[in-house]
Amino acid sequence: MLAAQVERLRPRVAGVRWVETATTHITLHFFAELPVDRMGGVLDAVGAAMAREQPFTLRLDGLGSFPGGARARVLWIGLGEESAALAGLSAAVRAAVARCGFDVDPRPFRPHATIGRPKPRFDLLAWRSEVAAPVGLPAFTADQIVLYESKNGYHVRARLPFGIGVGRRDAGTAVAP
Repeated sequence: MLAAQVERLRPRVAGVRWVETATTHITLHFFAELPVDRMGGVLDAVGAAMAREQPFTLRLDGLGSFPGGARARVLWIGLGEESAALAGLSAAVRAAVARCGFDVDPRPFRPHATIGRPKPRFDLLAWRSEVAAPVGLPAFTADQIVLYESKNGYHVRARLPFGIGVGRRDAGTAVAP
């Protein structure tokens, strides 16, 4: 359904590099760089926290940008309503990452999925028109964390399903650390 939403936006809002929706995700933590020799420790720490998590439902709705207005660099779709489960998951991931010695973004968690990045001829008026309209995508179940590497596209480095202990990670829908 998100793919259909992005396809609907393509002809309506010019000057955007739209994302590949197959790897769309909600970022819980961004690593500028995660050295291979430290990845196992991070996965173990985050995996231990995920062992206590249960799947929960989210619904994407409402468009926006960071920052707002003509200086927009990221176009996103947000959540239809606040999710205590997602906020708790974000806090657990941030705490696990901090225990591994990584800096954690001090800004409040603002859940969203990036859907595009403006180019020089971005049609801000068309985007504002779309932002004003409801989106209302169907709900989906978040049931895992995915560690992506974002070099030349997104590549799955590991999957951490909720409710499964450390050591049961799968390499290869997602909420991303």
